[in-house]
Amino acid sequence: MDTIEYKQSIQTTFDKVSSRYDQNSFFGISAKRLAALLPAADELHVLDISTGTGSVAIEIATRHRDAHIEAIDLSREMLDIAATKAEQMKIPNIRFSQSDVDNLTYSAETFDVVTCGYAMFFYPDMEATYRTICRTLKPGGQLICSSFTQAAFNPYAELFLNRLKSDYELSLPAQIKDRLKSSQKWQALVETCAYDRLEIVEYPIRYPISVDDWWGLLNSAAYRSMLDQLQPDQLAAFKRDHTAEVAEISNNGTVELNADTLFCKVTL
Repeated sequence: MDTIEYKQSIQTTFDKVSSRYDQNSFFGISAKRLAALLPAADELHVLDISTGTGSVAIEIATRHRDAHIEAIDLSREMLDIAATKAEQMKIPNIRFSQSDVDNLTYSAETFDVVTCGYAMFFYPDMEATYRTICRTLKPGGQLICSSFTQAAFNPYAELFLNRLKSDYELSLPAQIKDRLKSSQKWQALVETCAYDRLEIVEYPIRYPISVDDWWGLLNSAAYRSMLDQLQPDQLAAFKRDHTAEVAEISNNGTVELNADTLFCKVTL
């Protein structure tokens, strides 16, 4: 899969899951935590990349009423939901636009803060994209990002991926496998561009969900792209087999969702 096909796949997947995306509580929990890491300053100029349904941008806007926020994403469907949420909440200081982070048109040193919630690991040429993002930051500006830990979503994600591999020879795209799941991997990325200070904090996000909720999560996040490669009869068989193996290790149909998160704050 080349870069154009990969990006189209990402856009298509998130268009499909947009209406169910916010059912995953960890996105809202993480957005609050990420927004709390911004500096306490008036009239911040903020760029939120891969804004999705706008959780991070909206949380920042509620905390920083005088901020000027640009929020971009590849998915038109996600942006429409984000804009509707902001309108319903009467938040006027976010401008949503469909844009590719690799083709940013902002001038150098435009923003005080750039935020990126659970998305840096999706970018095909992550190091080049990271440097492009840094270029848009003012001297002393901050890039604040989140990513999942190695343990996040396990053991259920491992069961999911192992069965897809063994039964249907499907694997995660090489572009995103195992990216940014540790402090060391964040450090390696950050060192590709000059910086002044790096802070990385691991934050636990855990709560009980049902086996049916787990299947819903798989259908309302990036995992959906793998399920979409199955034929209807294959999908039905996979759902039966996978939910059965998750149920076997559940507590009367309930499992603990681990969405533990790394928050990375880089000051240039």
